[in-house]
Amino acid sequence: MTDRAKQFVDELNDKFSNNLSKIETQFNDEYGWPEFDPLRDEIAKCLICDLCQAAITLTNHLLENFLKTMLIYQEAIQRNGNTKPMDLLTFRPSIDKFDGQVLFKTLEQAKSKGLISNDQWELLDKYRNDFRNAYSHAEKKKIFKDKTVGTNLIKVENEHLNLSDSAQTLLINLPFGQGIAQVILSKEIAFDYFISVDNIIRDVLNRFGKNTVT
Repeated sequence: MTDRAKQFVDELNDKFSNNLSKIETQFNDEYGWPEFDPLRDEIAKCLICDLCQAAITLTNHLLENFLKTMLIYQEAIQRNGNTKPMDLLTFRPSIDKFDGQVLFKTLEQAKSKGLISNDQWELLDKYRNDFRNAYSHAEKKKIFKDKTVGTNLIKVENEHLNLSDSAQTLLINLPFGQGIAQVILSKEIAFDYFISVDNIIRDVLNRFGKNTVT
């Protein structure tokens, strides 16, 4: 094993227990839906391993995939009714309808069709801008916003290097510093983001199951 690999294993061991404790419920409690459980499981493992940027982008995918899939199921069931048996082609018209939609429209339809509540829609629409568009579309202004970092300027004057006083500079203006900054920022938001989306998913699945049965 290389030194770099040993360092990685040591980092995992240092963070494993603390990170697991934050999302133990999300890691252990399956949805019982094979459409979504592999994504939930992988996001949880990313967070346990402290891979927060990966967790955010995959949570974005889980959210959008979940909403589209539930809209597909809801419409197919309503169209098919309780009298016709479902076959392999039952879902295709709804797949064609929802598959290429932008997230804003998907959220609007999920709200209008009662899959998510108004409060859930407001929160998820905020996530659409702050996390989904920011990280999945690499929109730096949405990632860094008005965050600043202390910087110094070095000037050459009379063949001497002079260091200026420290000043706060917007991160959006410093592309060479954004990689490390994004790692730090992602650790501040990734756990809460996933837990919040997971709670909404569990609520929707619970209500969807009850409505389908009745």
